[in-house]
Amino acid sequence: MTGFGLSRMEDRFRYDIILSGDNMISNGIDIVNHKRFQNFPHLESFLKKYFTEEERKYIEERDRKEEGIAGIYATKEAFLKALHQGISSYSLQEIEVLHHKEGDPYIVLHGNIKKDTNIKTISVSISHDGDYTISSVILFL
Repeated sequence: MTGFGLSRMEDRFRYDIILSGDNMISNGIDIVNHKRFQNFPHLESFLKKYFTEEERKYIEERDRKEEGIAGIYATKEAFLKALHQGISSYSLQEIEVLHHKEGDPYIVLHGNIKKDTNIKTISVSISHDGDYTISSVILFL
C-alpha cells in the first residue's frame, strides 16, 4: 500500500477507504461555530501557534474575521480526520490553507506531514452559514 498513499499510517486506512480505479479516497469533515472565536482569550497567540503567516494575512483582510478563522481551522481538522490522525499528530502550521484569487481554498503541506504522506490530490470545500462553517477534505492517495 505504500505506493498508493501513506507510509507509516497505512494501517489506519485498511478498513476505511474507498477504492476508485487506481486511487484510494479518504474524506474528512469538520464543523466549527464562529462564536468559538468571539472574545477568544489570547486569540493572537492562538493564531500564531496554529496558523501560518499567509493564513493570518488572509484572515486580517476579511470583513468577518471569525468566519475566516473557522474556515481555516475546520479545514485543518478535516484534513487530519481524512488521514485518521488526531490534532496533536502534526503541527497545524504544516497544513496550510490558502485561497486562489477567485476564493477557492486549497491546501499546501509542509514539514513532517509532507514527508510522511504521498497524497496525489487534495480537494477542499468550505461553506459558511449563519454562525457555522463546515469544511470537507477529500484525499486521493
